[in-house]
Amino acid sequence: MATFLAIAPILPTADTEQMRSHYELLGFVVHVHQGGYATATRDDIKLHFHLTAGHDPAHGGAVYISVDDADALHAEWQAARVGALHDLWDPGFGVWESAHTDPDGNIIRFGSPVRVDARP
Repeated sequence: MATFLAIAPILPTADTEQMRSHYELLGFVVHVHQGGYATATRDDIKLHFHLTAGHDPAHGGAVYISVDDADALHAEWQAARVGALHDLWDPGFGVWESAHTDPDGNIIRFGSPVRVDARP
């Protein structure tokens, strides 16, 4: 049986240069390739983007990224003024998470395990 090694969601974008600027603010290294395709990498996480003419942000994609410290990432993205960023919350199943919506309507949700001693 084959072993899965990684996953790279493919998200829509209406403007690859705007996407590049935005994801660089999020700490990703972004490469725009020929044919309206782009890749963004941060640590071991890879996101792919495809240029979609007339893309409606109401129909963006979504990904969930597990991180080691949701508080630290939330603070980093707040300081970078990346735009729509939800407050951190505990959805009740052992994670402390937040979500960011990019200009193309793609939701980047992230979380880390709840540290019982660190929560009110």
